[in-house]
Amino acid sequence: MMTSCPACAARFRLNKEKFGGQRITLKCVKCQKVFAVNVPRMASASATDRVRVLVAHSDAVLCTMIGELLEKHGMSGTICHDGSQALQLMQAKPPHVALVDVALPGLYAFEVVDKIRSRPGLAGVKIILMSSVYNKMAYKRTPTSLYGADDYIEKHHVASDLIQRISQLATNAQPLSHKEPVSAQETVVAAQAGSLAEEKADRIYAEELNDRIRIAETVETMPIMTGELLEKAHRLARNIVSDIALYNQDKVEAGIRNGAFYKVLQKEIAEGQRLFSERYSVQDCGGKDILQQEFDVFITRRQAEQGR
Repeated sequence: MMTSCPACAARFRLNKEKFGGQRITLKCVKCQKVFAVNVPRMASASATDRVRVLVAHSDAVLCTMIGELLEKHGMSGTICHDGSQALQLMQAKPPHVALVDVALPGLYAFEVVDKIRSRPGLAGVKIILMSSVYNKMAYKRTPTSLYGADDYIEKHHVASDLIQRISQLATNAQPLSHKEPVSAQETVVAAQAGSLAEEKADRIYAEELNDRIRIAETVETMPIMTGELLEKAHRLARNIVSDIALYNQDKVEAGIRNGAFYKVLQKEIAEGQRLFSERYSVQDCGGKDILQQEFDVFITRRQAEQGR
């Protein structure tokens, strides 16, 4: 498996056969940062031992790709496309990890997490929020809050980082077979001794998956019927609003509370408007400002949540 230094993002390959089921300590050879990593056990042939992941996203193509990625790494994936179905599936059989789009149809991140956390039997489910806009230049900063979720991942990091994030959350959720700690120096040596051929194959697969995700998002703007176009325009607008809320919660909460939402988030909103206009014109949207509509819906819901 691959892991990254939390300080400088240097990449290391860990031997799962040697370190599987252990919490090990790494010392980054680049910046000298010392950090801990939970290495998941090797996938078992038994379906009952597999890490169960619920993927909740409205994009069926993206869900299929993530399902393939999970299967490739010995995990079990269940797919759904809206918040209500996600909650029903989780209650029927709680997953170890839920990968949730920040803008599921009809729900925003703060609503999704609250509903999961409040349902009996779901307290142990780990939640990863996934940003919905594939744009390496937009919103590139750490969220100020995850609304109670355990982790988040940007859409363009799914191919390279998702399995590691799921594995670490799942192994934290389940007892590990504790062994003697491994020294940082020994681990670094083992990490650097990974198979170059395997690393190359993983890199090629990640690049291909990213290409497919980009293409799938582009196809979103080429529907057959006007009704489909409007629906997809609303989905992109909802995604942009959700991503802004994810990365700027403190400013969002203060702006809504003080009636200055558009002023304090002027820069972020301008970037969202630019991104939206690249994919949909005013004519496509029937002369309506769909992004503005979704901002209004979000503000109304947050005001209700704040007790206004």
